[in-house]
Amino acid sequence: MELLLIVAGGLLGYLLGSVPVGLLATRIYGVDIRTVGSGRTGATNAWRAAGLKAAIPTLLGDALKGAAAVLLVRYAAGAFFPEMDVIAVAAAAALAGACAVVGHNWSLYLGFKGGAGGITTAATILAISPLIGGVVCLVGLLLIWWSRMASIGTYSVSVTSLVCAVVFAVAGLTPWPYVIFGLVAYAAVTISLSRNRQALRDGEERVITLW
Repeated sequence: MELLLIVAGGLLGYLLGSVPVGLLATRIYGVDIRTVGSGRTGATNAWRAAGLKAAIPTLLGDALKGAAAVLLVRYAAGAFFPEMDVIAVAAAAALAGACAVVGHNWSLYLGFKGGAGGITTAATILAISPLIGGVVCLVGLLLIWWSRMASIGTYSVSVTSLVCAVVFAVAGLTPWPYVIFGLVAYAAVTISLSRNRQALRDGEERVITLW
């Protein structure tokens, strides 16, 4: 039964994560986000495609789908598997969240294309562990403010998620299965940002022009 929840949670996370919120939000304004800027479906590109009116719902939707996967798995564990081991519940939640990030970056509904995973990673780790998530969000926001580059903030979110998951697990502050989320999120974001890393090396990475 524990394995069933873990597998079902991973599938649920992937399907929720695959929902292309950015594409839906920009289409309302007659724009196909895939033809603008980076072609990704995240909030930054939604901003480029149709402004804040599309970026804000994209940000909220991308955050919600990862967090929802985690919360739904935990609810199912409590409602249907009350005797389930705490570590197993943590593993199911972590896998559901990790699969949501994978779904966001490689959406089933968009031919396995999508976003970079920054917002989904940050919101999901916040739902998994407010302790880790608080640190992750703080670091990500500070680096975006300092660099004015969404890619740096996105990458820092994935790195901080993994580092904090490992450090806090070793310290006994959080369950070790959270490291699963950190590893998958780090890999997913790193792969998705390959073009941005090259742009950074070439000095051509785009900045956020809000301030």
